[in-house]
Amino acid sequence: MIISKGLEQLTDKILSGDVVDKDDARFLLAVDLDELLPAANHLRKHFKGNKVGFCSIINARSGNCSQDCKFCAQSAHYNTGIQEYPFIEPQQAKEGAEKAIGMQANHYGIVVSGRGIKSKKDIDQVCRLLEIVPKERITACASLGELTPGFATRLKEMGVSRYHHNLETSERFFPQICTTHSYEDRVKTLQIAAYAGFETCSGGIFGLGEDWEDRLDMAFALRELGVSSVPLNFLVPIPGTPMANNKPLSAGEILRIIAVYRFILPEKDIKVAGGREANLRDLQSWIFLAGANEMMIGNYLTVKGRPVDQDWQMVADLGLTVDAGLS
Repeated sequence: MIISKGLEQLTDKILSGDVVDKDDARFLLAVDLDELLPAANHLRKHFKGNKVGFCSIINARSGNCSQDCKFCAQSAHYNTGIQEYPFIEPQQAKEGAEKAIGMQANHYGIVVSGRGIKSKKDIDQVCRLLEIVPKERITACASLGELTPGFATRLKEMGVSRYHHNLETSERFFPQICTTHSYEDRVKTLQIAAYAGFETCSGGIFGLGEDWEDRLDMAFALRELGVSSVPLNFLVPIPGTPMANNKPLSAGEILRIIAVYRFILPEKDIKVAGGREANLRDLQSWIFLAGANEMMIGNYLTVKGRPVDQDWQMVADLGLTVDAGLS
């Protein structure tokens, strides 16, 4: 039940079709979670119903990335001990798609390490992977780093529907986490993807040392960019990276982040992705109460997820239904 008059008014403002501003968002930071979460859940139900979307990815080229993102296990700048390999074979991509369909995922993403796909050889290789995805049964997504207009057009013509490229954090804080490319580079890729006709998927990672103003700034930037899906990742410190000793966020803070993003982006798909299991533990089911309507299922890029049947059971126990998309 909503107790605070201010929170009730803010919720009604969104339900009437208006949007929150920065002061409204700051107000949410002081609201008790006991009040905030039911309000966010109410917004989720209003805009998204009781359907939950699953997203599945495959790490199609791992490690040896030239970029120095301080949180990333795949950066060649750090010794993290992950498995490194070149492009997978098309058959592996197809098997990954079939596995995703079996997990009831409605989106399947081909993800590669590196700043972007530049050479004709690499572009052709990525296209061979995407060509084999059964697009009549699952939505094909790509996360290939920076885009050029020509490559974006080719991907779109192949039937790729959604392009993923995270902002990661605010424009102000971005230089603290990466020096080998800029925040503006990331924005440009999202703009190229949108212009090519893709749905865009972009969010970030929390627990990097950013403050709440950074979190709010990123949310409003995503709203301005018109992204369709917003993946929220929560840092799991990786030994060997500069952020190996970062203190994990509390479960309460993570739930507040999800809820605030639902208020700022009420009509968007709010997806909880990396760090769900490690950081939320027994409170994983609360992501929906906090306003999320999508989550990553199965394994991540370099970290294994929990057994799929546990996620199915969690969703069923909550009385939610899975939006299995095209399958």
